[in-house]
Amino acid sequence: MIIKIIMKFILKIIGFLLVILGQGLILLTTISGCLMNLITGFLFLMAIILSFSDLTVSQKIFFWVIAIISGAISTNIYTIPERLVSTGTHLINFDFN
Repeated sequence: MIIKIIMKFILKIIGFLLVILGQGLILLTTISGCLMNLITGFLFLMAIILSFSDLTVSQKIFFWVIAIISGAISTNIYTIPERLVSTGTHLINFDFN
């Protein structure tokens, strides 16, 4: 019984810390996500323009790969703080049976 109370208290503390960390990261990822979207748009525009240039095929592929990786990062940058807040909420509401 006492162990359950101690574990529940520890999980609530960890949950609150995760929620606070996640909320702080949401603000940070909003700003960095906006910048990443601008960078991704620029990289895709450059990849399209360089597709019609005299560069070698490997250099063209390199620009496309960099643009795709940047797009994947900018798409998934918002999921980390959302998962932290979700995990923290689950830990706060966790109940031992």
